[in-house]
Amino acid sequence: MPARTRMTIAALRPLLANEAFLQLVRYGIGGLGVTLFAAGVYLLFAAVLHVPPLIANTISTAFGVGIGYLVHSRWSFRAEPGREGAMITKFVVASAIAFALNSFWVWLATHAWGLPVWTPVVATVGVTPFVSFLLFRYWTFAKD
Repeated sequence: MPARTRMTIAALRPLLANEAFLQLVRYGIGGLGVTLFAAGVYLLFAAVLHVPPLIANTISTAFGVGIGYLVHSRWSFRAEPGREGAMITKFVVASAIAFALNSFWVWLATHAWGLPVWTPVVATVGVTPFVSFLLFRYWTFAKD
């Protein structure tokens, strides 16, 4: 194995042993899937079915919250069993904050700026997931 490859692997070992880093990686993978799924639902309803953008955003959020809880509680954050009620409540509140943020992006792009219905997806995929990660990590699924 070349020396450069060995040095790269050696540099990555501490990261791969760090639970916070692994959590971020799992969240990124799971969150990307959930976010893309929700964005697809939004685009289906807004662009194909011609549902008003804010209503399409509401529908996509409902789908995303259900799938998101399953993915993030079970895999991304590996939540401890027995706290399901509190976690679900916190997840719904954190998701409501994300929904409000996404609704802002939709309103700003489609109503305030008059841009095409697909444009808010840039912010809903690029900004809101980072806000959600912080809420989930430090509040919803925080280890006591």
